[in-house]
Amino acid sequence: MEKLKHILIEAKTKCPAATQDIELNLKNRQKAIDEYGYGPADPSQPNNKFWKKKMDMWDVDSNKDLKNMVCGTCAAFDITNKTLKCISKGIGDELDQYDVIDAGDLGYCRFLKFKCAAKRTCDAWVTGGPLTDDKTTK
Repeated sequence: MEKLKHILIEAKTKCPAATQDIELNLKNRQKAIDEYGYGPADPSQPNNKFWKKKMDMWDVDSNKDLKNMVCGTCAAFDITNKTLKCISKGIGDELDQYDVIDAGDLGYCRFLKFKCAAKRTCDAWVTGGPLTDDKTTK
């Protein structure tokens, strides 16, 4: 039943369901945290333990190189105008939607299907992003 609800949301809004359904977004984000090492919780902090684990996993020698391997540079990070409008619509009118998007540096993870912060990373990161209006998938 839940899957049908999400299909209907996408058909009606022409947006990824997780951009419109906060519960689905939170569920998918938690899965990204639990199963794909999404984080760190607060990118403004050093988070040495978190980044050390990623450094070991990716066999990266330089912390500088590692810190460039974030959602904002991932090939699955969608910041096309269409997707940002979907995120904005899902935020609603209670807040200035684009202030929220800018503050969180938000995009949409096409791999793990949730609203994602550009300064975080996960184990599914791949080079070549982000997806923009100039560089989208067909």
